[in-house]
Amino acid sequence: MKALILAGGYARRLAPITDFIAKPLLPIGGRPIVDWIVEKIKDAGIDEIVVSTNSYYEPEFRYWLRCRDESITLLVEPTKSEEEKFGAIRGMKYAIEEIGRDDYLVIAGDNFFDFSLREFLNRFNSLAKPLIAVYDVESYEKAKRFGTVIMKSDGRVLRFVEKPENPETTLISTACYAFPRGVEKDMEEYLSEKNNPDSPGYFISWLASKREVYGHVFRGIWLDIGNIDEYRRAFQMFYH
Repeated sequence: MKALILAGGYARRLAPITDFIAKPLLPIGGRPIVDWIVEKIKDAGIDEIVVSTNSYYEPEFRYWLRCRDESITLLVEPTKSEEEKFGAIRGMKYAIEEIGRDDYLVIAGDNFFDFSLREFLNRFNSLAKPLIAVYDVESYEKAKRFGTVIMKSDGRVLRFVEKPENPETTLISTACYAFPRGVEKDMEEYLSEKNNPDSPGYFISWLASKREVYGHVFRGIWLDIGNIDEYRRAFQMFYH
């Protein structure tokens, strides 16, 4: 299995900070966000890690890699602006085609969490089906900002609704997925139908209508560093 960290976005909601530094490289607890993700991936036993970014932020990630003592592959999308960006789904497909087919653990580079990826991957290996990490935000108002997940008792996803106006549940999908080999064919079909190329939630909703997709609920800390308030909250966890 390979791990793919998505860092190809331009994070305009965090501008002007992200005019100068990629969001996954912003510090939390004295370390870049992406460092926390890499640590979790390695703890789960995955050694082949790929970080996918864009040409605009490439120099920063090259410097970050030079400061590390382990082998991490940097894949660079040929874009330099928000208007040119691939979007998450097209970026995943591009990465898989460049790196090679395999099972993939995919995590957005702006996720901060403390749950065990080993437990998550054990569940994936027992299913051999697409698996998404699910978290209870315990608020219907907060759930409006994310993709909500309705599941059966065995974890199979019945419905996935991206940013619903009236959420049916407070269970939401985090940007952490495990995909079996060959998922790039699903992505190709999804994109050929002119579906949203950016938000992974739309792809998961589409995929769940075609085949079995499962959710794995976890507890603990999870933050989506999508805006300055969430970044401030994450930052203050270590300095209060």
